[in-house]
Amino acid sequence: MGFESARGRGSAEQAAQEVAAALQDNGHQAVFAGGCVRDRMLGLDAEDFDIATSATPEEVQAIFPKARGVGEFFGVMLIYNRGWPIQVATFRTEGPYSDHRRPDHVSAATIEEDAARRDFTMNGMYWDPVAEQLLDFHGGEGDLAEGVIRAIGDPAARLEEDHLRMLRCVRFAARFSFRIADETERAITAHRSGLEGISRERIGEEIRRMLLHDNRATAAKLLEQLGLAEAVLGKSVTGWAGTPHLEVLTGAMTRAHYATVLSAWAMDRGEEESPSELAMAWRERLMLSNDDRDGLVEVLEIAVQLQSDWADLGMAGQKRLASQEWFEASVLLLGVDQPELAQQVDQRVESLRPSGLAPPRLLGGMDLMEAGFPPGPSFSEILEAVYDAQLEGRIHSEAEALDLAKEIWQKTGSGN
Repeated sequence: MGFESARGRGSAEQAAQEVAAALQDNGHQAVFAGGCVRDRMLGLDAEDFDIATSATPEEVQAIFPKARGVGEFFGVMLIYNRGWPIQVATFRTEGPYSDHRRPDHVSAATIEEDAARRDFTMNGMYWDPVAEQLLDFHGGEGDLAEGVIRAIGDPAARLEEDHLRMLRCVRFAARFSFRIADETERAITAHRSGLEGISRERIGEEIRRMLLHDNRATAAKLLEQLGLAEAVLGKSVTGWAGTPHLEVLTGAMTRAHYATVLSAWAMDRGEEESPSELAMAWRERLMLSNDDRDGLVEVLEIAVQLQSDWADLGMAGQKRLASQEWFEASVLLLGVDQPELAQQVDQRVESLRPSGLAPPRLLGGMDLMEAGFPPGPSFSEILEAVYDAQLEGRIHSEAEALDLAKEIWQKTGSGN
């Protein structure tokens, strides 16, 4: 394991190395810090290269006149080099965390003091890209080698500073398939109620990041085992038996699939509220978007409908249901508990697919008006009945659709 084995892989690293070198040439200490060091030590491609330095923001500005402050409170400057954004932060210590999120004040510090205020040992390492030297004050390299997430210093103190670190710990443990150190785990269970004071936006972002990762099932298990799921969602579950629904969702998933993941989590937790009630509650707890909320409702409602009356829907009803956006996700999750029913649904849909699950309508409202039908409340009912006939293959042309509309119009008394 070593950082140097992964050097020189991309322009982002080169850009950051040039910034660090310029700072060092002007008499300042400047090193890579945080996640980029950790990821490269693990042989992963780093997403961002952040620099920690002894230079003050004013001194950074003097060397890089186009630099701009992006976190003045924390002494963070943003420098663009080779088109890459590089964040440069002054070494700092941090005062008390009255709101358990942001320090009341920050002060310039040594690199050792800067390392001591970070969250976990694996995130508290530094790499000097000029001297090609690892600076590790808290055993981060050893913990990486052993696969351990360990808080720096006193775990309780680190969590008191920012209770969101409990969720970050779970996300890291799941992402890297690491275990959480015993003392850090005990601190998490003791401080889990502190999440109530954290903004729902921050909590929602952490949950989304861990559940979209391909190790989402591991994350969910840790959330339950540590009592964090109850703290996040506001309720416990009885008889929790694992994560079979999350486990069928393999690989990393995109933001567009978040509703599917949430539905799987809800099924694994055995949530008993109606889909709409559950979605409204989770929207508040996790700050879900409207699309996420609506998708969660639809996945769960379709799953319920498949179990209750799929066979009784008829061809038109089955096609309408199968053409809904979240249908495939519902069938996939249904297959965990009722594999035979899910297989029957899949086979039936494949048999319906050649004739079109959602073909363009043969008849629309303008067609009815042009044919002399006076607008009225029966319009939508007639159009839906005609479309059902189209889905069932009883009509095949606009002329046939119009004839059926006239027939329905007469039978319902709308034409009298």
